[in-house]
Amino acid sequence: DLTKNNSTGFSALPGGYRYGFGTFYDVGSSGSWWSSTDGNTSDAWGRGVDYDGSNVGRGNYDKQSGFSVRCVRDSQ
Repeated sequence: DLTKNNSTGFSALPGGYRYGFGTFYDVGSSGSWWSSTDGNTSDAWGRGVDYDGSNVGRGNYDKQSGFSVRCVRDSQ
């Protein structure tokens, strides 16, 4: 329940993800976020979190995919 109770300091809604051809998947059951790290010119690293569990995954995905973006403010 990582995204529900904010026990890790990261609270989010399960927005799912979209492959490059436009179909959305897992909206309401998982969330995927881009990393700021490129894999190469066409891929970038991303993270996925299950909404009802404690599974966190990492992978290298085509940049044409649609993941959420988390904005983090620099500390003062």
